[in-house]
Formats: sequence, C-alpha cells, structure tokens
Amino acid sequence: MTPEERYLFDLNGFLVIRGALNNEILCLINRTIDEIETLSDEEADARGVPRYYSSNDLYAQVGKPSRDQLRDYHAPILGYGSPFEELIDCPTTFDHIDEMIGEPCRLDAASFMSRGGQGAFRFHHGYAELLPYSEYSFHDNKFQCVSVKIAYALANVGIHDGCFTVIPGSHKSNFANPLVGQIPDPDHPLVEPVACKAGDAILFSEDLSHGAVENRSGAIRRTLFYSYAPRFHCQWSNLAKPAKGFRERATQRQRELIFGEILE
Repeated sequence: MTPEERYLFDLNGFLVIRGALNNEILCLINRTIDEIETLSDEEADARGVPRYYSSNDLYAQVGKPSRDQLRDYHAPILGYGSPFEELIDCPTTFDHIDEMIGEPCRLDAASFMSRGGQGAFRFHHGYAELLPYSEYSFHDNKFQCVSVKIAYALANVGIHDGCFTVIPGSHKSNFANPLVGQIPDPDHPLVEPVACKAGDAILFSEDLSHGAVENRSGAIRRTLFYSYAPRFHCQWSNLAKPAKGFRERATQRQRELIFGEILE
C-alpha cells in the first residue's frame, strides 16, 4: 500500500482500486456466470454453486426481476473452479489485504451476488457494535483487522444501479450508527455512494457501516465478494470450499489461503 492508501483506508474504512480486474479476466468471469445462470437450481447445486435466493429480511430489500432474470440471489462461487480461483490471491488487491490484516490470513468466503431492479441492502455494522468477527484495529504501527472484504464490480454500477454505499469513518465510531437497518439514502449527508466501473474493486473493513442504495435502473448488479480473515479467526470457511482437484493445481500461496497450509 502507498502512504496515501494507508491514510485513506485508516481514515475512511475503505479503499477503491480502479481497474483491479483487466478486461480479459472480467470478460471471462462474466461469460462463466452467464453459463452458470443457464443451469437449473439442481444443476447449479451439483456443480458446487448452490443458489440462495434473497428474501426481505433484516438486511435485504429484494428486487423484482424481469421475466428472463433469476430472482436476487447469492452463491458460493469457488466450487465452480476457474476463473474464480484466480482471484484468491489477485495481484492487484491481495497485497493490500495482507497488510490490512497484518498477519497470516485465509480466504473465509467467496460469493457471487446478483441483484435486480428495486433491490437494496440496509446499512449494517459499525465499530460501536463490537462484533468479534469484524473488528478494525491499528496497533504497533500496523493494521490488525479481523475481517476485510473485496467487492469486485462485474458491471458498471452508479447510484441509480444500486451501488455499494458507506458511512466513511464509521469503522472507528464510538456511537451506534443511527442509520443501521435503513435503506441508504444517497442524498443523506452522512452517506457516500461508491459508484464503480466494471473491473473496479472496493476493499473495506467489515466494521465499516455499509449497504447498497436501491437499484432504480432495473439493470442487474453483479458483484463478487471475497472475504479474508486472520488464519485463526475464519468465520465462514464453508463459503470458500474449492472445486475438485484444486489442491493439485493451486499455487502454494493459494493452498495457504484456502487450507491454512504454512508457506515454506
């Protein structure tokens, strides 16, 4: 990380890396997801990418798909294999993650999320909640975050498309976020929508108050979420199960990040 990136991550709780995915890998990922979405639910389950359809709950406001679209859903994605394995230690983002966590880490979740028109995600988390799986910390002149996520935008996402949204600095707030549980209002003075182009990556502390504004465009918002945690504190490792044969084709660092194996 550059000095400016360290400053911004500590100040705001998130960092945007523009063009983190080049056009080749971006197109391959989108083509692969197109293929996956031709599968029935039963076929997707058999291929290691079961779909979990969203419902209106504490966090989600479910979108309304068009006739040819799947309903809002998310799916663990590593079980399908390539090209999602290439993002385990993506060269444009992983060194940042390594520094943000500050000690040997693992990938504890990798999922694909699809949201249609009117879909949104309510604000959740914030430092004052003191959640053991999300704490942000800076100690002995280094970051020591318990959970850092990467959101890779697979399509252009502006405010009207339901973009990722944060309350900058809330990862260090000592007071409960008064907007938790609300659909983010992009015009609220505390709220910062983070518009992205396809291929951009948003790295953020799980302690940051975050959500997504309502998708008013009707376009599908496609996002990959990769979550990292210290090796001793992986919370959702069942969401990072690799495809068959992964151990044999993986690099040594990838095996460490998935299985916790120690690098020589």
